[in-house]
Amino acid sequence: MLNRNELLFSLFDPSGFGLEIGPSYNPLLPKRRGYNVEIVDHADAASLREKYRDDASKIEEVDYVSDGRTLLETIGYEQRYDFIFASHVIEHVTDIVRFLQDCETLLKPGGRLVLAVPDKRFCFDALRPLSTVGQTLQAHAEKRKRHTPGILFDQVSYVCTKAKQTVWLEPTFDDVAFLQSDEEAKSMFEAVQVDTAYYDAHAWQFTPASFRFLIKKLRSLGYIKSGELAFHKNEPGQLHLHEFYISLSKNAPVLHDSDVDLLKEAERELREVAVSRDELSLQIAAAHQQIQSLIATNQALLKSTSWKITAPLRYVRSVFL
Repeated sequence: MLNRNELLFSLFDPSGFGLEIGPSYNPLLPKRRGYNVEIVDHADAASLREKYRDDASKIEEVDYVSDGRTLLETIGYEQRYDFIFASHVIEHVTDIVRFLQDCETLLKPGGRLVLAVPDKRFCFDALRPLSTVGQTLQAHAEKRKRHTPGILFDQVSYVCTKAKQTVWLEPTFDDVAFLQSDEEAKSMFEAVQVDTAYYDAHAWQFTPASFRFLIKKLRSLGYIKSGELAFHKNEPGQLHLHEFYISLSKNAPVLHDSDVDLLKEAERELREVAVSRDELSLQIAAAHQQIQSLIATNQALLKSTSWKITAPLRYVRSVFL
């Protein structure tokens, strides 16, 4: 089984010239290991090392500091990179459409944008609803540069843990609890209406299929040019169940999965998480019972007279058709 880095590197060629967005103290492509990359982050290297003292040795020199301008304005070049990598970044941006458009402009023809995105089902966003295409278009229409009071209220109000952990592997809501109080959420909501400072948040929540649907829809509507080139969803039992990976390119073919099928898959993904372990046990028992029923039906068919009579016809078909 491939580890996380191997999975991500299977989505693009890291030997080119790239941009890593917001690696903080955990870069996928550290310069010290020879990767030819530039880094953009929310603070310079000295500030990051002060903030993350325990991991200061892992922090790379920062080439560009994000200061409220768009990504393209911050970098200042077009068609500069062979690839752009961003891990757990896109859920923080205020305007997803503009972020994707900027990445497209920064990439060379044929370049790839590779994203590691949180799967909201297995992290502290588990109790928040899925983000919609309309919400991303609204943020883009507003040219949003700061998260709205409502988003920041939800960030505080809905944030949760499971057994006091912020990410987890078990597909149930057992041991899930809110992390902050209603009063704290209200205070945040009121404070940001008068405070001009930037407040960070998980503004967007996705399952793997709901994010694939968003990309497909934004492309078909003409807001972005890129489509899904490669995709990986971590399955139950894998360590990084709380995230999924996608590679985007302007050269990607049209995704053949229909809009309805992607949304149905997103609903199915949500239903993979049981309310409790008891409910999960009942689901497993029901699935086991269905399997046993199918096995019994198949065995009965094999023993039936009609199956034996038609055996010669099946042989002829296998030989000549």
